[in-house]
Amino acid sequence: MQHLQPEELLNWKNENKPHLLVDIREEYEVAICTLGGMHIPMEHVIEKYPSLPKENPIVFHCNSGKRSDALVYMIEKKFPGDAIYSLAGGVQGYAEQCAPEIKCSL
Repeated sequence: MQHLQPEELLNWKNENKPHLLVDIREEYEVAICTLGGMHIPMEHVIEKYPSLPKENPIVFHCNSGKRSDALVYMIEKKFPGDAIYSLAGGVQGYAEQCAPEIKCSL
């Protein structure tokens, strides 16, 4: 499984590197804070995954990285070869390391 470190995602954003950021958290979690990108609750990602654009890397994230790790593992088994990542530490890790102004405590 490939992890993307928060600093790498920040660099991608700053360099305008094409990627798709997908938040797999529940609606109430997204309402508290967001990193932007697309929101698809985890329970719907596998069914919607085939319709996602694959020309750029896809970065999945949750709150801590645990759910996105599990999801990326499942996607890699079902759709091998795609450039997909789990954001290490999730939105919490990104906020702590790269964007302290984002308040994501539940």
